[in-house]
Amino acid sequence: MKSLRLKHRWSQEEVAQLSNLNVRTIQRVEKGEKVGSETLKALASVFQISTQELVETIRCDTSGDCNNESNRETVDNRQEKALEKAKAIKYFYANAVFLLSTFVLFMLPNYNGGENAGALFGVFLSFSAIVIMHALFVFQPFGKNWEKRKVAELLEKDNVSSHSDPNEKT
Repeated sequence: MKSLRLKHRWSQEEVAQLSNLNVRTIQRVEKGEKVGSETLKALASVFQISTQELVETIRCDTSGDCNNESNRETVDNRQEKALEKAKAIKYFYANAVFLLSTFVLFMLPNYNGGENAGALFGVFLSFSAIVIMHALFVFQPFGKNWEKRKVAELLEKDNVSSHSDPNEKT
């Protein structure tokens, strides 16, 4: 985990604050000592990786016998995913511009003082649905990253509520 922390240029204190863990816990994790699954989940969400990837990174950092080939494959895999995402976003914008141009250049001139308003409205709704569905597919607002952020928020909320004064009113 130390390699991940250094890669992000974070101190142990910053990682502890982001994960709502104790600095001593961060030190234990970096030494390779046994930690609980909730600790691993909190740290994985901070680094935005899976718990399995975090465990592998910790093992690699502490044992020093990392398989560089597997690390290279992971980096190549991430780069390939990033490239696919960039192409999907580029395609989305091109598609949206094409549909908007088609509507403005070919459909609006056929307005005819309201005579074709219903048809134009139908075409507009269809194009809007295409763009929205494509946006949901490309940007995935409720994908894995959203889940990670939500888990981190819930863990933080749970951690704050468990450390609050029991006599204090909420």
